[in-house]
Amino acid sequence: MQRPSGFTLIELLVVIAIIAILMAVLMPALNIVKEQARGIACMSNQKTMGLAYVMYADENDSSMCGGMARYAPTNGVPPWVMPPLELQGVGNYTQMASGPVTLQQRYNGLREGVLFPYIKDIGAYHCPGDNRIRQGTSNGRELQHLLYRSYSLTDYLRATANTDPKKLTDFTSPARKLLFVEEIYDAPGANHNVDAWSFNPNTNSLWDPLGVFHSNSCTFSFMDGHAAVKKWTDKRTVIYFKSRSQAATMGFGKNSQFNPPNEDLLWLDTHYPGKQRLAP
Repeated sequence: MQRPSGFTLIELLVVIAIIAILMAVLMPALNIVKEQARGIACMSNQKTMGLAYVMYADENDSSMCGGMARYAPTNGVPPWVMPPLELQGVGNYTQMASGPVTLQQRYNGLREGVLFPYIKDIGAYHCPGDNRIRQGTSNGRELQHLLYRSYSLTDYLRATANTDPKKLTDFTSPARKLLFVEEIYDAPGANHNVDAWSFNPNTNSLWDPLGVFHSNSCTFSFMDGHAAVKKWTDKRTVIYFKSRSQAATMGFGKNSQFNPPNEDLLWLDTHYPGKQRLAP
């Protein structure tokens, strides 16, 4: 008697089981590869941003641009980016610093900043691991919370107050001094990263969180134009960056000293541009 062609039920179940096992083995490896690709893209963005900042200074007698998102120059210093805006024509726009905004209106604000002519790629402002553009923030998933820009300068580089450093040449050891950081900004009522990244060096405490878009790591750019990645070694650092409210319940909330001291902050202390949050 001729045997029917095709697979038996048992054979099909065996094949399905083998496929499931292979998927279980391969998926973690694929996720690692995807994570590495996002990290490489983010490092490229950071390098682009850092070089743009340095090029702007080189072409403007070493002058620094404004380090916070503003619609107009502050004390004669133009901002590196603007908040979201609706363009009405060349040099004419409607300010949209609060409320719901479209992705295009976010792009408009980035293009009006003084660094865009040196960057020339709107994608360089966004880390591919930053999911806020799709998932929103802790404040919600409405349009105003779908943030796009992943990078900020530090408070010390605002460059607009009388006491602020105004020239990039004011700093020594540029290869060790931070320019752009990955920042999570989720202040209630804001639809963009309003100011800059706040950090109080030499206090063994944190203020603003950084964006942990690459497992337990963050990327940075530096004043000489190079970029680097920092892997955090203290698990409390990552907890704080992911949830300041959870960190507060564990005893190391905003401006609270870590006990025992947090060794990750020693790295930030060393690389922050100033010895305090703002210039004296």
